[in-house]
Amino acid sequence: MNRLKLVILLIIALSIKLGAQNVVHLCVGDNHNFGVTDNPTSFFDWSVSDPSLATINSGNGTHHILIDLNNTGVFQLLVEEIDANGCSGYDSILVEIHNLPNPNIFAVGPTSFCKGDSVRLQVDSVYSAFLWSNNATSIYTYADTAGLYFVNVTDANGCENMSNAIDIITYPKPSADFWIDGVCFEVETNLIDSSLIASGNIVSWIWDLGDGSYNSGSNIFHMYSDADIYDVTLKVVSDFGCMDSRTKPLEIFYIPDAQFNFNPHLPSILSPEVNFNNTTIDVSSFVWNFDDGTDTTIENPIHVFSDPGMYDVMLTVMDDNNCIDSISHRIKVMYDFILYVPNTFTPNGDDDNELFKPKGLRMGKYKSYQFVIYNHWGEKVFSTDKVEEGWHGANAIPGKYAWVIIITDEMGAQQKRVGEVLLMK
Repeated sequence: MNRLKLVILLIIALSIKLGAQNVVHLCVGDNHNFGVTDNPTSFFDWSVSDPSLATINSGNGTHHILIDLNNTGVFQLLVEEIDANGCSGYDSILVEIHNLPNPNIFAVGPTSFCKGDSVRLQVDSVYSAFLWSNNATSIYTYADTAGLYFVNVTDANGCENMSNAIDIITYPKPSADFWIDGVCFEVETNLIDSSLIASGNIVSWIWDLGDGSYNSGSNIFHMYSDADIYDVTLKVVSDFGCMDSRTKPLEIFYIPDAQFNFNPHLPSILSPEVNFNNTTIDVSSFVWNFDDGTDTTIENPIHVFSDPGMYDVMLTVMDDNNCIDSISHRIKVMYDFILYVPNTFTPNGDDDNELFKPKGLRMGKYKSYQFVIYNHWGEKVFSTDKVEEGWHGANAIPGKYAWVIIITDEMGAQQKRVGEVLLMK
């Protein structure tokens, strides 16, 4: 009978025909199918030259067997075919069982780092093929996300094995940001941290204020020495040491120069109306405080003062950059001492002109008041300190009488008036 051709049937269903005594290279711990051309009337007797290396798992007696590869070494696989006529034929191949590769990976740097960074992972030996857990296919890869990293290698004999695994840990980076409150010259600027971090805490804040100065803290104040544009940078660091920075332009503006005038310059109780005129340029809002409990936001108001006195009138202005300035002027509202005293009265019981009494402006606001009447001998015939009281002239003889009025007005000044009155009946 013709010699049999031995066919190795690989697990991946690829058949390779080998001639007698070809050496097949396989991997320990695996199992493989071997077979020859089938003859339904034949019996096939398979044997392994060294059972310590490989054992027949199943199929002996048929044209197809499964062999377990247990240890490294070289053995001969022999098959004898006995056909229905008792005729025999033989063939064999050599099988070399190789150890599996033993790849080891290591990190060239720390395996815990901040998101956005990476570490190089490398295999300690050269193999025919590499397939990393992140689908990289070279001897090294860069790990930039958290998780387990390993590599599956294939050596020159086609044996595959998986490496050790390295656990990569990443920490969130903060996202630096800040607010700016205050952009006016000669006014402190407040810089307020608004940075975020997914987990952990921000523990350090370093401010580059753009004018050669630095500061630290989450909320700082700084006075710039000139109106200009400054690049302000905030650098934040997390409790794991992860960093981020943010730069913003900060423009410092000159503040407006508040100015106003008013007319008349000496208002009084009789002429209490004052016209105020804003003369500040390049401003958009106005607040007037008249120091009498009233205010207004009209640009050029007219104000009426109710009482005499000194008033510190303040104008506060703001421009489109929210820069504020204010100015005040002291305004004196004069006191007008107005007093009318009749020169005749007739206390004769006809209910007409029965009472002698002075009348004046704002008499109820006098701080003190004294009204005295004397007869022609200098004798006091009437006296009062109440502005609502007058002299009835009862039992007085007709004639001329002298009067004196002494007051302390609401401004604290003493005023005195004297005169005569004719009593007629």
